Amino acid sequence: MRRFRSEEVRRALLLTGLSTIVPGLGLIFTRKRRSGLLLLCAAIVLLVVLGYLTLRGGLIQAAARLLTNNGLILLLVIVIVGGLLWLVSIILTARETSGRGWPLQTRWLHRGFAALMCLCVAVPAANAAHYVLITKDTFSKVFQSRYAGRGDAVRAPGSGSNPWANIPRLNILLLGSDAGADRTGVRTDSMMVVSVDTKTGDATLVSIPRNLQHVPFPANNPLHKVYPSGFYCPQQGAANACMMDAVWTEAGVNHRNLFPKNEANPGLDTTREVISQVTGLPIDYTTVIDLSGFEQLVDAMGGVYINIPKPPPGSQFDGIPIGGAIENGVIKPGSVTGILKPGYRKLDGYDALWYSRSRVGAANGDDDRMRRQRCMVDALISQANPVEMITKFTDVMNVAKHNISIDIPQDKLPAFATLVERMKHGNLRTVNISTAVNHVDPDFAKIRALIKQATAKPHDAKAPTPAKTSSTATPTPTATDNPISETASSC
Repeated sequence: MRRFRSEEVRRALLLTGLSTIVPGLGLIFTRKRRSGLLLLCAAIVLLVVLGYLTLRGGLIQAAARLLTNNGLILLLVIVIVGGLLWLVSIILTARETSGRGWPLQTRWLHRGFAALMCLCVAVPAANAAHYVLITKDTFSKVFQSRYAGRGDAVRAPGSGSNPWANIPRLNILLLGSDAGADRTGVRTDSMMVVSVDTKTGDATLVSIPRNLQHVPFPANNPLHKVYPSGFYCPQQGAANACMMDAVWTEAGVNHRNLFPKNEANPGLDTTREVISQVTGLPIDYTTVIDLSGFEQLVDAMGGVYINIPKPPPGSQFDGIPIGGAIENGVIKPGSVTGILKPGYRKLDGYDALWYSRSRVGAANGDDDRMRRQRCMVDALISQANPVEMITKFTDVMNVAKHNISIDIPQDKLPAFATLVERMKHGNLRTVNISTAVNHVDPDFAKIRALIKQATAKPHDAKAPTPAKTSSTATPTPTATDNPISETASSC
């Protein structure tokens, strides 16, 4: 009798454990066989669907489909309903396998085991639901509608296996904003256009100099009447010069009254429209990231590897200065707080930020800084690690929620996942405006011609791509002097 009861208990624990591993599996061997089969079939169907999504376009494509608004709702339903049904299967299995004649101690042992098995399912399911809710809340802040009151039409990708079939080239504006405590409004500390050939994945990076003057406002922008010959105001003095990085504040603060009340962010909209005029490229989408958010994002990614080249002979610093302020044309004593030494190294968020924004001590301060920003984009494209991002999911979402805004439609994420995959195998080129034009009196026709020349270049299978860039790459001496070059060669 004791031996029979021992086997019965082992069987109950085994079947309860099986229902924990696979929903309903343990129930198949009880009187609730039909319920077990239903739960098991539902689990198999779900796994087949997830497997199909992954095999159809890869892990990134599958994740992008689930990150759309409808995808997140579906995922939340699956997690909650699936988790509850899984728990029901464990509880039913435990109830069906519990012996009526068992001693009280044995019954509690079985109940305790079933409760532990329920926790093994409930805790991950609750965390998954929590992550989905965090993502949904974050995306509601990150993805913002684009103002189209001036007839600025957006080219949206389609669906299916080739969503970019009708859009041969896509232009995305990346803005790094710096709304410091010592500034009125927002300064666009970093401005870059990424022009992507949607067929080959080739991308052309165009850095817009922050000190570019006479930048044109389009005729339908309210500031065109204020500055019909371009953004220029020498009467305000050098400290308040009307340069490219001041366009946001000029529209969003100084002349906010000229813009429609329903236009939520005229500074951003005007910056985008001016850069489109400068480059001759229609800007399809815009991403804005606060520089403090950039620092946190790199930390959340686990850092980024960058090759810091040796400074040229006679350089004031043995590397890239951290900090630094210029007063009356000279570096303020004590303002440089550290140095990023030459070599291939892993940078945390703080160092990556200063690698990207430092401009003191270099012979060509702003030009060298824009080169480094393009190198940082190159590194982030090639080193983005989905596994690392998942392990720091909450941190990444918190950074994004408070520091990033994107006007890409959330339901188009699968199309952009396809494009990112193509970019990993495409050429990455640079258009160096600074070497081609005078910042004070720029030749905009020349700028547009250079960009057109760069974007028209055919794909070169032998050229370095973000995924192939060598970790020991040394910048070529002439890379920063050429108006058009491979981005990796200058990093």
